[in-house]
Amino acid sequence: MNYETERKHLLAVLTDLKRWELLNPAGGAVSVRLPDGNILMSCTRLAFDRWDASVRDFIVLAPDGKIVEQTGGLGASGTPMHLDLYAMLPRAGAIVHAHAPYSLTFASLGLPIPSVTNRADTFGEIPCLHADDSAVKADFITDPVPLELPEGMVQRPDVAAVTLLHYRPQLKEIIAPRSEEMERHGLAFTLYRHGAFTVGRQLEETADLMLRLEESARTAVLQAAVTGGVVYPNRLYRGAERLALSDATAIPPVSSYLTDRVPT
Repeated sequence: MNYETERKHLLAVLTDLKRWELLNPAGGAVSVRLPDGNILMSCTRLAFDRWDASVRDFIVLAPDGKIVEQTGGLGASGTPMHLDLYAMLPRAGAIVHAHAPYSLTFASLGLPIPSVTNRADTFGEIPCLHADDSAVKADFITDPVPLELPEGMVQRPDVAAVTLLHYRPQLKEIIAPRSEEMERHGLAFTLYRHGAFTVGRQLEETADLMLRLEESARTAVLQAAVTGGVVYPNRLYRGAERLALSDATAIPPVSSYLTDRVPT
C-alpha cells in the first residue's frame, strides 16, 4: 500500500472532523493533493459506515480521475467536483465536503452564509451555488446525454450530471476567478440543499475552514433567534449592514454573483 504516511494523516483529520460533528452519516468527502500531484480521497461508503475508517478506506486518483491505487471502495459521486477544484485552483491542497447542520440551513434556502465572526472574515463571500438536483437527475434518466465520468468514482451518471452539467460551469465562473485569493486564505461555498465545501492550501487549514464556516452559520442562526430574525455581520461598527432572516424571501436566493439569474 502506497502513501501510508498521507493516509494516516488524512485519517487523523477525518477523525477530528467526525469528533467536531462536521462529518455525519448524511454524506461528505475529504481529499488531499499528494506531493506527486495525485489525489487521495475518502471512499463513497464511509458515510454509511458512520465514518469508521481505516487507512485502506481511501482511493488514490490521478488528476484526471483514473485509478492509481484502490485499497477500498471508489470515490464518491462528488469526485468530479474535487477534481475540478484542484484543476482550477493550483494552490488547493485539500478539500472538505460536509453536510453540517448550520451551513446546510443556509444552503437549504439558497442563501450565502454571512460572515458574523472574525474567524470567517477571511473567506470573503461564501456563495451558494445552485442546481435542482431532483429535476436534473429525472431529466437525465428520461433523456440521458453522454458524460465522461472519472474511472475512480462510483458510476452514477444521473448523480454526476448535476455536477458536470450544472455545477462545473458555476465553479468556472464563480470560484476559479478567485484563485489568487488562495495565496492569502482558503475558499468556501455551499451547494443548494446539499452541503458545504472548503478548499485550503493544506489539510489542517481546510478542516479548520469547515469549522469556521459552520461556526459562522451557527452564530448567524443564533443571532436571528436573539434579535427576532435579524443578522448583523458587524453590529457595532457597520450596524447598517443586516440580513432580515425573519423574511428570508426578501434576501437574494443565491450569492450576489448569481442574483440576476434566479428569480426572487
